[in-house]
Amino acid sequence: MLKNIIKKISLKICLEAILFLVSFAMGFYFQWEIANFIFFVIFIFLLLHPISSRIVASGAIIFLIATAILLMAKKNNLAEITAIWAYYCMIFTAVLAFHELRLEKEDAIIPED
Repeated sequence: MLKNIIKKISLKICLEAILFLVSFAMGFYFQWEIANFIFFVIFIFLLLHPISSRIVASGAIIFLIATAILLMAKKNNLAEITAIWAYYCMIFTAVLAFHELRLEKEDAIIPED
């Protein structure tokens, strides 16, 4: 019994570790900037361990507001970076919202007793 539990847990952990190692290798191979690299790793993490899309949507809104403020302050380089981060957060929000919709659809199809 203990061997089966160890097999199941270790297989999932090993697959996640391999996925993250591949992500790191991609980041180094394509020479991504550190911020883009971090967002990619967060994206992989959110695919494996989804959270509420509202949290990520809040981040997108914050980045969009920061972009507007930075543009008014004539900080064009930082505004461009925060706009890209807002775009990443919007992609994360869409993916997580689709996941939530799929879970709701599955709950509607399979009634709970």
